[in-house]
Amino acid sequence: ISDFGLARLMNPIDTHLSTFVNGEFGDLGYVAPDPLWPLQKGIFGVVLLELVTGEEPTHVSNAPENFRGSLVDWITYLSNNSILQDAIDKSLIGKDNDAELLQCMKVACSCVLSSPKERPTMFEVYQLLRAVGEKYHFSAADDELTMQPQNADPGDELI
Repeated sequence: ISDFGLARLMNPIDTHLSTFVNGEFGDLGYVAPDPLWPLQKGIFGVVLLELVTGEEPTHVSNAPENFRGSLVDWITYLSNNSILQDAIDKSLIGKDNDAELLQCMKVACSCVLSSPKERPTMFEVYQLLRAVGEKYHFSAADDELTMQPQNADPGDELI
């Protein structure tokens, strides 16, 4: 989702960049200052909208020609007019997961509500997305991502 390599181009003194990433010291990464933490849900919502719609946050190609807003503005318009399903990326439709795509879209919409206080907590977002995955029999073990395949030699590196 992000390119930590670009972070090296920025001056860490002037930004919220840190060399502390995922509990280890290494590449520069973004560390949100505490007052901005509620905004992270909105950012996650935008990323989820991008995944489901195939659109960019600042330019919506499927919107009417006279539309001049952002992806969130377009989604809000569609939601207010009960046509949210029109935003789903056409290349994803019809593959036996349309209901799940719409559920993900609704979760994303809840993350980008205009008032941060109305947005769900990230734990609630997690629970909502886990519920979407239940059709595919995801388990709690699926929540943990490992960096090496189970049958890999510990000396092998992933490329």
